[in-house]
Amino acid sequence: MSTTHPVHALKTAVRTRLTTNSAVTALIGTAVHDAPPRGAEPPFLILGDSQLRENGTNEAEGVVVDLDLVAVTRERGSAEALAILHAVQVAIGASPLAVAEHQLSLILIRETLVRHDEARALTRATARLRAFLHIL
Repeated sequence: MSTTHPVHALKTAVRTRLTTNSAVTALIGTAVHDAPPRGAEPPFLILGDSQLRENGTNEAEGVVVDLDLVAVTRERGSAEALAILHAVQVAIGASPLAVAEHQLSLILIRETLVRHDEARALTRATARLRAFLHIL
């Protein structure tokens, strides 16, 4: 039985992968956060909202984790935010993620949303990641 919550384990694995990937760091440095950082200027990536659902069988404990990856930029258009998400997606898919105390069986981006926040002059591009984890 795992002692690490599956969402925390997945976020840690994703953060480690992204902050050590040269294509991602060329765009945002190591600015991968759990919440929008106070006073930090975009661009950055937020490991945002998550949802966990049970997905086990009689033989194994399993869960499905949905996690929003949110690229935030000052650009009025979407090109920079989408470039960040593309680099993130390539980095995550480059090789299997090592998720502590869990075995990752599948990870995919199930949808991408882009919106501009006029009031804050920010563009947010969100990739909804889905991961299937077996608890060790």
